[in-house]
Amino acid sequence: MAGLFHSPPPHLSCRTDPEPDLPRHTDHPTLLAKTTASAATATVTPTTSRRVRARSNSSSSSGSALGPAPSRAALGANDNGDGQNGDEGDDYASRPTKRTRLEPSSGSTTTTTMPQLIEDLVSNGHSATMNGNGLSNGSGPSSSSSSSLSLSLSSAAAAAVAAISSTSAGSAEPHDTAAALAITAGGSSSSSASPDHHRDASDYEHSSFKPLWPGSDIDRREWVRLALQTFKEMGYAGTAQALTRESGFELEIDDVTTFRNGVLQGQWDLVEAMLVQLPAHQVKDHTTVRFKIRQQKFLEALEAKETKKALFTLRNELAPLGHDSDRLHFLSSLIMCASAEDLRARSSWDGVHGESRKTLLLQLQDYISPDLMIPQRRLETLFEQAKIHQQRQCVFHIHNDSFTSLLADCKCDPHAFPSTTTHILHEHTDEIWRLEFSHSGEYLATAGRDRLAVIWKVSTGFTLDKVLREHSDPVSCITWSPDDTILLTAAESVIKMWNTEKGHCIATLNQHAYQIGALAWFPDGKGFASGGMDSKIYFWDLAGNITESLQNSPSRVIDLAITPDGSRLVAVGRVDTSPSVLASRDQSRTQSGADTPAQLASNLRVPIEPKHDNRISIYTLADRKLEFESTQPHELTSANISDDSRFAIIGHAPDEILYLDLRDCTVVRRYQGHNQGTFVLQACFGGPLQNLILSGSDKGEIYVWHRDTGVLIKQLTGHSVEGSVNAVSWNPKNPTMFASASDDNTVRIWGVRAGPTPNPIVVNGNDSKRSA
Repeated sequence: MAGLFHSPPPHLSCRTDPEPDLPRHTDHPTLLAKTTASAATATVTPTTSRRVRARSNSSSSSGSALGPAPSRAALGANDNGDGQNGDEGDDYASRPTKRTRLEPSSGSTTTTTMPQLIEDLVSNGHSATMNGNGLSNGSGPSSSSSSSLSLSLSSAAAAAVAAISSTSAGSAEPHDTAAALAITAGGSSSSSASPDHHRDASDYEHSSFKPLWPGSDIDRREWVRLALQTFKEMGYAGTAQALTRESGFELEIDDVTTFRNGVLQGQWDLVEAMLVQLPAHQVKDHTTVRFKIRQQKFLEALEAKETKKALFTLRNELAPLGHDSDRLHFLSSLIMCASAEDLRARSSWDGVHGESRKTLLLQLQDYISPDLMIPQRRLETLFEQAKIHQQRQCVFHIHNDSFTSLLADCKCDPHAFPSTTTHILHEHTDEIWRLEFSHSGEYLATAGRDRLAVIWKVSTGFTLDKVLREHSDPVSCITWSPDDTILLTAAESVIKMWNTEKGHCIATLNQHAYQIGALAWFPDGKGFASGGMDSKIYFWDLAGNITESLQNSPSRVIDLAITPDGSRLVAVGRVDTSPSVLASRDQSRTQSGADTPAQLASNLRVPIEPKHDNRISIYTLADRKLEFESTQPHELTSANISDDSRFAIIGHAPDEILYLDLRDCTVVRRYQGHNQGTFVLQACFGGPLQNLILSGSDKGEIYVWHRDTGVLIKQLTGHSVEGSVNAVSWNPKNPTMFASASDDNTVRIWGVRAGPTPNPIVVNGNDSKRSA
């Protein structure tokens, strides 16, 4: 299929007319001559005339006037296909149908009846052509010399009558009449939008790419197929057929259509038979596709209580594939389900009357080339991506639920940015080091040097909800579980697990030998990871048991993060490259287990100074192996990962944040302008699309950058300039709210206020709110 594949299979063809029972045009001069000759012999009577069903193709500046579309003999056959003359209800040669004829010489219009139009055609000479303005005596431009055919007066008239009568009977669009005359006469017509459109499909016989327009890097064939799919999905079947006729492209080959319908109708034997007929190089994994098809067949048989059929499918069709033994064992356990409801619940499958077949079709498309089967609603997906791109490029885009038109670039109001302090929270009595919104956006947790962890309720105006006091050291880490039911805190080397509803400590974990640098939950909420200055990374379950550990972590962990998809762990820290003494809570000991640095220096008789590297380490969690490692010149202080699990922002003292691609551990961008000195500051992503990067600084300011351009767009003041802003956190549910924590013992909530800016609301612990 030249319009669809670069190397078409020999048994495939490109149809330009989606209705197989309709005759098609031919572009071969000899066949055209025969066609017009047979048309000339037709007797125009109500009972014996043979109808000519003509479709208009766009005219071309070169080649045949009829275009490259393959065709069958169009004339001399009736609608019934029986070779007999079809019955017509009217004599179109004598019907006083009004027509408008354009005179090429003057451009004026005259109204004439159908017989008059035929007489004019005959009287114009032995060679009749159609130019862009109307009928002429052959002096107007034609598509090519090979397609300018001489017709006898009678044959021209008869062919014109036949073409017009078919149009009058509704067999073609009303505007196709002139084109039908032009085709019959061997001339060209300008009734179509572009003279080259009908040549699109044939152009791909000599080239694998044709631009949508000159200079475009969008392939015309792909664009047309996307348009065809969209029109059909919207219910514009007629528009899709017209586009197919003009372009010569089909949405997909017949085998794919049969395959798709077979999946949706549950005709599994047919589906597997059609799978073999699809081009082999277009299906990426036949085994996986077959497994998914047969799994659906098995589940449907179980749901219908056809146990024997289900067992046969399991033993003789699924098992021989040797694919995904764990899944196969699970499927076999479903045979014991007591009811269809139990089956659907245990298998997380909504049944044959649900969306399971549509879901299966979507899954299969992952293994079938899009050249063969375009993913459903593909153009809508592209438009959605374009909209997100517009929003991401808009520097001040905050409201993700606002309407974004595809007709113009997104430009949001800078005044809609949350740059005003709305609340000031007072409860801590010392520096506040960490803060984090819950996943629901309903609570805010803060912690710091005063050995307290505090939970604030957002919906009630940041009233104090709970104070967690059972820490013997300053609290350096906090993090919410995915369901917000547990809050983890770390003070020195001790981890505490808190029930957030009751405020009770449910577990105290003491395994690290030195200070804990970071805590991070696994996305499924079944456990978490901790990393410390003892170069250990532990994995814990909800019962407080260590399930695994990375004993040979290359760095003293300052911070770590786990990707939202659970595939990677990113740790930042410092690696000592010379023997050094670590300060243990119990005793001093040498990390290498050998002599002390002083003894080594004495033996070597050269001074030894401690050396270290600052490293970013990326682990794959599937096998717990180190995937990438990067060394940076200065201290690394924080790690935060984007929601799509592809990028991380890494705090790099003294004055920049690294934007890291986790797929290859390369630094894509650097955000600069702030200063953090020697402090550990926590940066974060912000905005509804995470299109912003936020960080505090050592002078009490908050810096906001546009993520994709690195442009500094805001520099917010409010905290005391005598201390640093140690952490920032964006509310995941409120696109116009974020919080900051400072050495000035306060938490500030930032938002948008309409009109004159009033004083912020000050919240003093359990006291009532008051205005500053």
